[in-house]
Amino acid sequence: MASSHSRVTFVAIVLIAVACTNDAGSPAPEATAPPEAFAPTPTIGGVPTTTLTPATTVDSERVVLQRVDPVSLQTRASFEPIPMGDFMWGSKVSSDGRYLAATVNQDETGSSELRLVDLQSWAPRASWPESGDLIVHVDESGNVYYISYQSGPEFRIAWAGGTKSSLVASLPLHYSVWGAERATDRDFVLFGTKPAEPGSGNPEQVFVTTIDLDNAGGLTEIPVPGVNIGTVDPVSQGPWTPYLYNSPSFTWDPVGSRLLVAHADEDVVSEVDPVSGEVVEHPMAGTVDLEWGSRRFSAVSPDGRFLYMATTAVELIEDDDDWTVRTSPAGVKTIDTTTWEMVVRSDEPISTIWVSPNGGMLGSGYSTEESETVYLEESTGLYLLDASDLSVRVHYPPETPSQFWGPVSFTESGSIAYASTWVDSPRLHVIELATGEFLSTAEATETLEMIGPVGVLATNR
Repeated sequence: MASSHSRVTFVAIVLIAVACTNDAGSPAPEATAPPEAFAPTPTIGGVPTTTLTPATTVDSERVVLQRVDPVSLQTRASFEPIPMGDFMWGSKVSSDGRYLAATVNQDETGSSELRLVDLQSWAPRASWPESGDLIVHVDESGNVYYISYQSGPEFRIAWAGGTKSSLVASLPLHYSVWGAERATDRDFVLFGTKPAEPGSGNPEQVFVTTIDLDNAGGLTEIPVPGVNIGTVDPVSQGPWTPYLYNSPSFTWDPVGSRLLVAHADEDVVSEVDPVSGEVVEHPMAGTVDLEWGSRRFSAVSPDGRFLYMATTAVELIEDDDDWTVRTSPAGVKTIDTTTWEMVVRSDEPISTIWVSPNGGMLGSGYSTEESETVYLEESTGLYLLDASDLSVRVHYPPETPSQFWGPVSFTESGSIAYASTWVDSPRLHVIELATGEFLSTAEATETLEMIGPVGVLATNR
């Protein structure tokens, strides 16, 4: 039997692949909302749709960056497309909005390249012949901090004025980095999973590690006990065991300069100070039975006051002849990060959430049912939520059972959301958060990603 990690990875890949290959539905969903939820009533039908066709005039690279109108997504004629390889991923923008870094791949050579674009002058600035497997930070000088796995896991800096990168720190070989953030001017915090200690009875455990640039990239691992991850130990063994697992969430609070780790198997949040190394566990009332495992997805409010935690619950159904594992969206909770009390909860079928810079909130849900011979899936659609009480302002039903939503980005002000989905091909919906109205929609054949804060669209036009 495959390992827990490989089986879980396989399940995730299958879910995404199936979501990307189903037939298209209608042009845009009809919204439903509680009476008098807001005014005016959002207009969903008749939304203008822009079909993006592959470029034939920009080198041989299929993906380009386009400066677009933030509402219509129409390209601005005065900005020539900037080539970005045949596939682009992992984009990151500097805090001042001037620089964009991304990893690009070339189909013909199979090679990867880290590229930097100056959005102010609208021109390529630099490139490095290596892969930025996780771009962590782009500073206001255009220097790119990233993690690469090309020569083992490494934390590196690509200098904007040069053609080479510098090694900051070699990471332990057993690290699987889920994410990283800049904690201070000179400190970075990395988090993810690693193999558990021998004899612990668990296949994996979480890690939180800081990197000090003033100390030659010195690593300091911060123990975060009690955070369970990986396969749940079921009452009885069987072929379903790799499907039953816990997955916590890691959420960086830039206001409080702290990492919030939401446990998967209990309603507990571990608060980590990456500078002092202090870890405080905050248990909350309202723990639910999650014996078969759960997956968390969390986001923090713009002021850091509230942690929003969405959950996917796992359930095993077993009889003498067959078995079935179901995952289902288990709703959202709002947690006050000062008192660590649950302020409000919603049982709407939501398992993923996105919070805008002005506090607007979108959510989506997705269920699966699988056994050795069956795989079923069902989307619950997209939701516009009122962050103050988690009530549903607008529900956009799914166009197909397998319609998956995300990623979602926002304008710098947070008033407009760019929600990505896939219905036969990539689609991007522009949503006004104040009204819930779909302002426009774009379609493409392969790549379609809006970098909302800077008004830049990556697509194979």
